[in-house]
Amino acid sequence: MADSGVDFPLDQDGKRSTTGLNQGAFAAAVKSHKEAHEAVVAEKKWRFGYVKHVVRQTQLAAKSEEAALGIANAGLDYMHSTMEFCRDGASMPLKEAMAKYRENAFESFTVKGSQESGQSELEVPYGGRTLKGEELKAQAEIWVRRGVIELDTGAALMRVADSPGWLDLSDHTFVLFGAGSAMGPFPILMAHGAHVVAIDLARPQIWKRLLATARASPGRLTVPVKAPAPTDASDDQIAELAGCDLLAQTPEVRNWLMKLPLDSRLVLGGYCYADGPLFVRVSMAMDAIIADLVKEMKVKPAVAYLCTPTDALVCTSTSAAAAAENLRKSMWWQPIVGKLLGFAKMGLSGNRVKGEDGDLPIVDALVKEQGPNYCLAKRLQHWRAIVSRNDGCVVSTNVAPATATVSVVSNKSFALAYKGMHYFKPMEIFQAETSNAVMSALLVNDLRNPGSAANPSTPLKNPMQLFAATSFHGGAYRCGYKFGTIGPAAAIAYLFNAYVVKGYLALYSAAQMMGWSMGLFIFATQGATAAENVISTVTYMQLLEVAHAAIGMVPSNPVLTLMQIASRVMMVQNLACSTSVESRAGMAPWQILMFFAWSVTEVVRYCYYTLNTLGVQIPPLTWLRYSTFLILYPLGISGELGMTFYALPEMTLRAATTTSGCDLAGACGKLAAIVQRVGFPALLGVYALCFPMLFGTMLSQRRKVLGKAKDKTKKKD
Repeated sequence: MADSGVDFPLDQDGKRSTTGLNQGAFAAAVKSHKEAHEAVVAEKKWRFGYVKHVVRQTQLAAKSEEAALGIANAGLDYMHSTMEFCRDGASMPLKEAMAKYRENAFESFTVKGSQESGQSELEVPYGGRTLKGEELKAQAEIWVRRGVIELDTGAALMRVADSPGWLDLSDHTFVLFGAGSAMGPFPILMAHGAHVVAIDLARPQIWKRLLATARASPGRLTVPVKAPAPTDASDDQIAELAGCDLLAQTPEVRNWLMKLPLDSRLVLGGYCYADGPLFVRVSMAMDAIIADLVKEMKVKPAVAYLCTPTDALVCTSTSAAAAAENLRKSMWWQPIVGKLLGFAKMGLSGNRVKGEDGDLPIVDALVKEQGPNYCLAKRLQHWRAIVSRNDGCVVSTNVAPATATVSVVSNKSFALAYKGMHYFKPMEIFQAETSNAVMSALLVNDLRNPGSAANPSTPLKNPMQLFAATSFHGGAYRCGYKFGTIGPAAAIAYLFNAYVVKGYLALYSAAQMMGWSMGLFIFATQGATAAENVISTVTYMQLLEVAHAAIGMVPSNPVLTLMQIASRVMMVQNLACSTSVESRAGMAPWQILMFFAWSVTEVVRYCYYTLNTLGVQIPPLTWLRYSTFLILYPLGISGELGMTFYALPEMTLRAATTTSGCDLAGACGKLAAIVQRVGFPALLGVYALCFPMLFGTMLSQRRKVLGKAKDKTKKKD
């Protein structure tokens, strides 16, 4: 097929090589920095060695405003002078083609949505729920505390949530390059009444989806069509005519946009994505159009991009400190596996640039496997963002989190790594609907908030700080290890947990379920005394759960787990210490109460755990698991206290007559000895302090789990 549109230049062998152009762009960007320039030029294996040069370029740009602008302009000049535009068998530099071709090849068709008004409240789908209002703000605070987002990001979300007037976007026109992109804001903008000018491929299936969304919204959609369409044309007819080839028709798309009758503030959003070299080509096409519109329009448009977290950028000082702290607190196995697999520490504390206005930390989250073409395409956007803001444009270019889009998780290696990322705190992988909603909210904040970093009137120490502001990095910039190196370890952690750990936990829970079921059966048919041996055995087995929590096999708090299990073991030891007829007579009703509460609770709990570990969820069982404690927990506590009260006299007598003095540890157990020493009033005080905390924790879990179940039921209805 003949060369057409925006393409790489021919090399000396007559081939359109990507490597030479890629390396040349980074060399040109740092040409005024001799040492860095020479290092780029001297790199023999660019495909494998590009990462350190990208980091170095970021460091140089962070030194001063002059350096950042110089690098951005030099890189853009090289790309526009070197990339070619091919048409009718002839090639020329892209910037010459943009100046030469001035005709318009498109008509316009506008669809108005059927809804009268848009969403008046910020909504964020997350974890199977739609968060808004106070619930959304509470979640934003949780993300901030966990380090999933930055403090200013949480503040921006809350600001938008508290400013419903900002969400009426009928006063904005958004030109979306790649309108059908999975990470683009199209559906959310339409839901808030925006006028969207959509640029995408001439593929009917894309336009049918976009048109259907527009029809059901309060917004307006304008599309380029290759021939005039009647005003009553069906969506199928429009879809056949709509679309453009951004690579082959770059000047014509620019010309069409310039002639649109715009009656509202213009925002140019670059959301196109493609694989490999094609991403560089389509990014250059977008950039050529955006550059001309910024230059030629009387009123400066806003410019919007999505930054990738897998890049080398300036970050916040708090991110650097948090990364060091998270490295110190990393799970016990991570340093061991890190040495075996070679994943690198983030090292943010040592990667700081002394600039004219203070130090700036640099985060290196580049993923070498994504390749230099992906990196160059994103770097083009960074360069244009810096230059456009300097030219007076509002520029929204926030870091988006790693997102489990269909295209990403179709790669099995990425899918496995994403499933295990949460083992590297505070990493969190988001679903596309959550990322879209949050990034759209941050875009609104950038457009509406005069104090945002996106606004050119907001002073920044360095233009590179634009990429540090309101970052929704998903924890990548606060992780103790470099995001680009932990993928294999995350995948292994997921597989080990999914098959080894979960298999063990399923067997453990099943064994406990059978043990407690046997104890309950014996208790019901033969009495409490006959069930003592079985219940004592499974109770001691529960001490394993403290280890499970401590080494991270389950997400439980090991201290709370120890408190709960220790109280059970203490009761078993108290029971073993009290064998006289008098003690047993007083203890009998309380022992029955305690064994009944314990056995029923544990049969339900371990049955739930066994099935849940195997991926089986039974709603009635879930309800029982998180509801029976409301009655059984107070009953069990009452039984434990009553039984201890009647056991203590005999325990005290035994302590006085043992050869070891007052130490019952050898005869009954260490916990029983502690109870005997502190006495019943002290034990009662401990229970009074601990009961509200433990019961409150269980109530919180109940609200969380059953609340999610209710939301799922509502969605089905």
